[in-house]
Amino acid sequence: MKHGHLVTQLALPEGAEALAHANDWPALDRVMREAIERRLVPLLKTHKNFERIEHMLALRDGSDPDEEDGIWHDDGSRVLAFSWSLNFFGKPSGGTLGIRPRGTTDEIELGPFDPGTLIIFQTGMDGYEHRTSRVTQGKRLVCAGWCS
Repeated sequence: MKHGHLVTQLALPEGAEALAHANDWPALDRVMREAIERRLVPLLKTHKNFERIEHMLALRDGSDPDEEDGIWHDDGSRVLAFSWSLNFFGKPSGGTLGIRPRGTTDEIELGPFDPGTLIIFQTGMDGYEHRTSRVTQGKRLVCAGWCS
């Protein structure tokens, strides 16, 4: 992975967009969990060996007055992380994923991306940290996850 990350495309599960527009987060979470197990885990294992994977749906909304930049962090003992774009509401302003070698200012900003764009990135185990910038307009929806 050049510069600690890889950007690729991975087809989203059928019905994911309709579930997002319906704000049916429990059903979208189930659909994404199944897609992670069937499609994403084999891809991730070509980069790192791991035993456990966790994920969450992360929605950031530019209309939220409390929206702010995320803090730099390295996910501790996790060996790999990912962000799978579910931006079915259009591309937001802001909401970029920043990645850098830990302790430097050499940030690479990625995104926002179309639905189906997958960013796989290294974590603290390989000396990288990341954060998500504030969404200033629109909505940013991703399925984010970590491998350990």
